[in-house]
Amino acid sequence: MRDRRSRSAALAEWPPTLRYLIQSAERECPRGHAEALLELTALAFRKVPSRGLFDPSARGEDDIFAAIEAIAKAHLGFGAARAEWRGALDAAALDIGRRDDIERAVQQMQGVSDTAYFYAGLAFGLASLCVYRAG
Repeated sequence: MRDRRSRSAALAEWPPTLRYLIQSAERECPRGHAEALLELTALAFRKVPSRGLFDPSARGEDDIFAAIEAIAKAHLGFGAARAEWRGALDAAALDIGRRDDIERAVQQMQGVSDTAYFYAGLAFGLASLCVYRAG
C-alpha cells in the first residue's frame, strides 16, 4: 500500500473536483471506501486513454477485473466476505440455519462486490471526463 506522502503527492496533481470528491469520501463514506475510490480512479487514469470507458460486461478485461478485485480485497473487505461465504457453503447441511448463514454471507459478498464495481464505474466516468475535457 502507498505511504501517506506519495498518496498526497499523487492526489495533489489531480483536478480539483476529483480531489474534493476523494476528500469528501474520506469524511463521509465507510472506512476503506475513499481509498478504494482513490485507487480505482488512479486505475481509470491509467486505462482510460488506451481503452476508453470501462464496460464490466466486455470480455478480455481480465487485468481490470483482477485490479478491481484486489482493490476490493484491500479496502472493502471482499476477501473476508468471500471467505465467510465459502465457510458457510462448506459447512452447509441444508438445514434452515445453515441456509440463512449462506444467504447472509452471499449478500455481504455481493454488497462488497457491487460497491467495488460502483466505485470503478464512477472512477472511470470521472477519469474519462477529465481526460476528454483536457484533450
